[in-house]
Amino acid sequence: MLINFFLKRTYRINVNTIQWNKTIRNHQLNGNYQQALKLFQIGIEKKTFQPNSVTYLTMLDICKELKSLSTIRTIHHLIDSSKNLNNNDDDIYNNPRIRSLLMDVYIKCQDLDSAYRVFQSMNERNIIDYCGLMTGFNNQGQYEKTYELSKKIPSSMKYSSPLLCTLILQACTELKQYDDGYKIHENGKHFLSNNKMFMNELLNFYLKFNQEKQALDIFEKNSNQLTIIDYSLLMKYYNHQYQPQKTIDLYYRLKKNSHIQIDHIIYVLVLQAIANGCCLHTSEQIHDHIKKFGTNIDIDNALINMYGN
Repeated sequence: MLINFFLKRTYRINVNTIQWNKTIRNHQLNGNYQQALKLFQIGIEKKTFQPNSVTYLTMLDICKELKSLSTIRTIHHLIDSSKNLNNNDDDIYNNPRIRSLLMDVYIKCQDLDSAYRVFQSMNERNIIDYCGLMTGFNNQGQYEKTYELSKKIPSSMKYSSPLLCTLILQACTELKQYDDGYKIHENGKHFLSNNKMFMNELLNFYLKFNQEKQALDIFEKNSNQLTIIDYSLLMKYYNHQYQPQKTIDLYYRLKKNSHIQIDHIIYVLVLQAIANGCCLHTSEQIHDHIKKFGTNIDIDNALINMYGN
């Protein structure tokens, strides 16, 4: 219905557009998304105003909040239909901000097929567009699509963003593509000194491939950047390798680090290590630490398992 009304119109500057945009924007800022949507629909159906790029950017932001696929598809059709109108001043269809936001809304609605079609239709693609689409793929476990997409990215762009490198590295880890993951490390190593997320993922990458030496090299050389995630990754690896003492040693090292607060996951991993074969004195000492920290169901279960063994 909205599309038919839109197509019957010729594009002309409408003096009401600015005022309608302001009103719709005010509804958005006040969180009145349904009112903004209703106003937009009335304006289109009654031919009261001519939406421009500003209108569609606002409506797409509203669609991100509503997460309504039916609404975003209607807006998408209207945007695509605008290329058939005589509009020399405001190229809505080819507006890169609109295309990027349109893709992002589909990703938020978990419609990655539509998001990818929008991505393919773009005349211009930047790092944010690649990162947004790859994040959507990885969050849904579609690592092969991230991996395939990474092959199409120019090297000058691929290695210029720590987030992009991290997303590709996640895909390489899950798909067991060691050589490509190693290449990400070699070209992105300059990110290690100031990007904790990339370092977390790189550590996880090497541990998944049982490359303990490379993982420890990253761990030790970037000790000032370590997070609780790095410690837990290494502890989990040692537990899987039945090296409980190394997990315990890491725990005591972590205790001395005043910049990182130990969480319940660390205590569960330590208790698992003790259950795999540490002395009674160590178990009693750790249990005393836990009493001061506090327990939850995961820690309680780990304590039962430890004493059971």
